[in-house]
Amino acid sequence: MNFRQKVAVAILDIAVIAELCVSMYFAAHDPDNLTPVFLKSFLTMVIPTLLLGRVVIKRLGSKEPDSQTFD
Repeated sequence: MNFRQKVAVAILDIAVIAELCVSMYFAAHDPDNLTPVFLKSFLTMVIPTLLLGRVVIKRLGSKEPDSQTFD
């Protein structure tokens, strides 16, 4: 995994954490239906994010393997 891919993964992690917080915010407004509201909002946000992240990380990959030297 090259440096650009690592940066993309870090950005993806931050996006998923932000989506989690937003979903909890939405769910807190309806305490009687907390779980369904949370799952509906979280899954509708996280699935496209993860699919897009997978495509971006794959595109950022280089064709040649990383050269690692082991001493």
